[in-house]
Amino acid sequence: MLKVGDVVISQIEESVQPSFVPLELLPDCNGDALAKHMHWMDPLHYDVAAGKFRTSVRSYLVKTGRHTVLIDACGGNHKNRPYFPRFHQRDHAWLERLAAAGVAPEQIDFVMCTHLHADHVGWNTVLKDGRWRPTFPNAKYIAHRHELDRWNPEHASYRFSPHNEFTWEDSILPVIEAGQSVAVDDGYTLDDMLTVEPAPGHTLAHTAIRLRSQGKRAVFSGDVMHVPLQIHYPRWGTSLDDDPQLGVQSRLHLLESCAEHRTLVLPTHFVPGTGCFITRTSEGFAFEWNRDPLLPS
Repeated sequence: MLKVGDVVISQIEESVQPSFVPLELLPDCNGDALAKHMHWMDPLHYDVAAGKFRTSVRSYLVKTGRHTVLIDACGGNHKNRPYFPRFHQRDHAWLERLAAAGVAPEQIDFVMCTHLHADHVGWNTVLKDGRWRPTFPNAKYIAHRHELDRWNPEHASYRFSPHNEFTWEDSILPVIEAGQSVAVDDGYTLDDMLTVEPAPGHTLAHTAIRLRSQGKRAVFSGDVMHVPLQIHYPRWGTSLDDDPQLGVQSRLHLLESCAEHRTLVLPTHFVPGTGCFITRTSEGFAFEWNRDPLLPS
């Protein structure tokens, strides 16, 4: 559990495992860079035997004092993802982990999505009586309106993506049909604490969610970065991005702002989920892990 000002944050983890081959995720990566940083990457962040980065898939549970908010919703169970074995027809104990954090699905007031990829919206819905239904019956599901437009096959901005097939039908549309979806714009703020900010590149309407409370700061960065090595090499493009160069710009902006304002960075896929702080170096950026599970308020 983390505390940022008056806000309490818990991570609800779905899975941790080897995932990306370095050159497949980061085409500019090279052996020299891996060797230079292997002393801290192995074994927590890099599986040498598999030759892959290790990544987490998690949600963050945020209690503001007024509302209970879930940020991103992992891959979900029983979803048809034949193109992505990590998320295909899974049976995770994610709901049990949510319960262990002291929250039932009915107690979630808002779900905030950094973007609408399959591994961030899976628990938006659960399969009941053969139909996909919202997991959180009393929640409003918040997403950027341009992100909703991009994945809606009835809109002009829709582009088919083989890496997100079936996601609209099973994890987004049921929420819209239930009347629980809320489209927002840049600058939308919840409880005067959580602000939606543009961080495009991974998708063109990808957002980061900034938290400010009692003079303390954190940012839920979604997929601006997938692995900690990108902090050292932020100008490397990412193969998973819709626009890799736009992703580089967003990554640099986020790192600059977090270094300047001592902001706790909470990415979706870093291991562990306690976050990190960004520092400037003569070569660019570095980071320090948040070692204290309960931040001083």
